[in-house]
Amino acid sequence: MNNVTYTPVKAGIHVVVFRTVMKKEKSNRANDLGRGKYKSVKKVIAEKTLDGWEAAYAWSNQFLV
Repeated sequence: MNNVTYTPVKAGIHVVVFRTVMKKEKSNRANDLGRGKYKSVKKVIAEKTLDGWEAAYAWSNQFLV
């Protein structure tokens, strides 16, 4: 799942698109390799600074899947 954050900056709006993934960590114990905790990992897939809100929304909509 992709998420978008908007941050107003002096030159315009900085948009960061990131994907949130649940990643499983391996267990340290040898007999419990299949077990492990899930943790949320954010991976940034795109960043851009745009002039206006309309442009920022239009550009980021392609990533909202």
